[in-house]
Amino acid sequence: MKINRLIYVLIFISGWALGQKSISLSGFPQDKIMVVAHRADWREAPENSVMAVKKAIEKGVNMVEIDLALTKDNVLILMHDTTIDRTTTGKGKPSDYTLEEIKKLYLKDGLGVPTQMQVPTLEEILDVTQGKVFINLDKAFDYFDRVYPILKKRNLFDQVLFKGTAMYEEFDKKYGTIKNEIHYMPIIRLAAGEGWPKINDYLNHYQVYGFEFTLGSDESHLINFKEIEKRGARVWVNSLWPQQSAGHNDDLVLENPDVYNWFVENNINIIQTDRPKELIDFLKRKKLYSSVK
Repeated sequence: MKINRLIYVLIFISGWALGQKSISLSGFPQDKIMVVAHRADWREAPENSVMAVKKAIEKGVNMVEIDLALTKDNVLILMHDTTIDRTTTGKGKPSDYTLEEIKKLYLKDGLGVPTQMQVPTLEEILDVTQGKVFINLDKAFDYFDRVYPILKKRNLFDQVLFKGTAMYEEFDKKYGTIKNEIHYMPIIRLAAGEGWPKINDYLNHYQVYGFEFTLGSDESHLINFKEIEKRGARVWVNSLWPQQSAGHNDDLVLENPDVYNWFVENNINIIQTDRPKELIDFLKRKKLYSSVK
């Protein structure tokens, strides 16, 4: 009887452990388009909140993009702005408050109305996302020394995507010793004059997960993304606003869902969106959607 119980416990623990490792950025299908929810699903819950992440998971998004900040007592929390004024009932910088003080405030919804939800810590978000959805950590490299041990302890490097604007030499100087443990995505600002020199500098020295491109409001800065994919990197473009996606933005989809065809035709295989439901519906029709598992 005791042996049977031991076997049962071991099977349970093994199943739990496998469940925690069941999603993999490395294993996401190359022939599918990854859906990223901007600040999680902020239309249904306050941006960067636990509930916004849960709503994104319910919709079937592949990844949630979240923003990090640091409290006065050095706890990583989710916050996009340099101040807490817009998104909470408080005023000032995140670093003006201890976590205990931050937790006494309430998050505001998209209309600026206070809710009963609190600012989450990174750890609280990871409790929700682990094994269920990928994470893109924005502004995380400002706090990389604090983020790294948290992810390492949880064995989450294959579920989290870092990004940054640094040239390769700067990136390598700061993170060369651990760069092969993490997934990293350089940001290429095509409309600001960045392009192939920065792209090739990374591709010639490091296996990036992909590149995030900002295109400007028209297609004059567009490059051939197919060449990048041939070299094993994915292509991320934001459909959030016209100035990021050469005018092919989310709001147009409300009248014409096929606006997303432009992304497919231009070999873009990661899309960050403010309208995850509409994008997922489109990708399912085109047989270009895949769940994370």
